[in-house]
Amino acid sequence: MAALEEAIKAVKNCCGVTSIDISPILADPGLFAQALDDIYQMYEREVFDIIVTTKLSGCIFASALAQRMKKGFIMANCVSSETEGCICQQIEGRKSKLTLGIPEGAIQKGMKAIVVVDELSHGRDVKGTIEMLESQGATVVKISGFVEDSNYNARKNVLRGYPIESRLFTEAIFNETNFLPCPTARLSVLFHLRVAFKESVSSVSIYS
Repeated sequence: MAALEEAIKAVKNCCGVTSIDISPILADPGLFAQALDDIYQMYEREVFDIIVTTKLSGCIFASALAQRMKKGFIMANCVSSETEGCICQQIEGRKSKLTLGIPEGAIQKGMKAIVVVDELSHGRDVKGTIEMLESQGATVVKISGFVEDSNYNARKNVLRGYPIESRLFTEAIFNETNFLPCPTARLSVLFHLRVAFKESVSSVSIYS
């Protein structure tokens, strides 16, 4: 767990937006395997049909998990509201409204879905994705982020009532004077980690 914690950075991209950088984990085969193992443990006993993700919050772990669990995989992309062949949902972006879309026919009524993202922050894209799934008659049985930014409190503010389970939790301590251009920027991050992963399931899996 400590190795995963130490590998994560927070950086400012070329647009000045701060986000969690998991690329050091992805570049290390051992850390990547460890991270995927941990996420797999979240779902190995879960009954579901499809894994869904949103491109805005990162889809790397979702796609890897889908391959490992032999499940179908759907990604909600940013699309034009006039895109044909898509189920669309408008969400509030950082500066303007965005439209998410999933292919028509990909979700069947009665399906059970899990939503997996690399980083769970404000949660608006995740909520928009859930609304598209529910509009097609699917049920979301769990949401997870590899890293969850506790500053946004998406569990309470946006995703209240949905089962949520994440691997790591961060509270970013922003110090604008310490930023360097991405990708060398490093942000001081305080990690609130549960002592053992299995113990964390009961304490953080559902916000009530």
